[in-house]
Amino acid sequence: MKKFPKAGLLIVTLVIPALIFALLKLFGTNHYDLPYFVAQLDGNGSIVVQNGDTVFHQVSADCGVFGGVNLDGRLTVVSRMPSECGEPCDRAVDEIARIAALKAAIPELQVLVIATDTVRRGEWQSVKADSVTIANCFSKELTDAAKGSDALNGRAGQIVLIDRNRQVRGFYKAGDGEETDRLMAEIKILDYEKKNEK
Repeated sequence: MKKFPKAGLLIVTLVIPALIFALLKLFGTNHYDLPYFVAQLDGNGSIVVQNGDTVFHQVSADCGVFGGVNLDGRLTVVSRMPSECGEPCDRAVDEIARIAALKAAIPELQVLVIATDTVRRGEWQSVKADSVTIANCFSKELTDAAKGSDALNGRAGQIVLIDRNRQVRGFYKAGDGEETDRLMAEIKILDYEKKNEK
């Protein structure tokens, strides 16, 4: 008679949690939505609202910096590097190399480095542009949002994540390992959402 309580305890501790896990795996959906940044502004500087929802700014592809870069339908990581920042920029380049390594698993990912002095080397596209061209490409709204972001005030530069619809989904500090980890996780989330669209 003592074998039955032991068997019952074994079932409760091993089988039931396994069944719960299997049911969650089969019928559960993991939802994690990334925020949108940079609301579209009208001529008066007010946020544009359509059907009760905020309209978010789309990064313009009609710019010299993005010449030859197709932003539509691609996940794009854009890094802006300042001129001659030394060791912080070297760390930023190492972190960008980590991000670029995701291209093996996510082929639609593209990494673009915009530099004001020399074109950076690496497994990514890079262009040289002056500060005025960069500001024009990113629009006043994007530039203002970047200035206000604590993540972008460091000397090592800044990184912007642009989704398949050319909308900004995140700002990150270049050269910071934790920021890079967060960016890589958010790229994977956007990729997961695309693969599991119905």
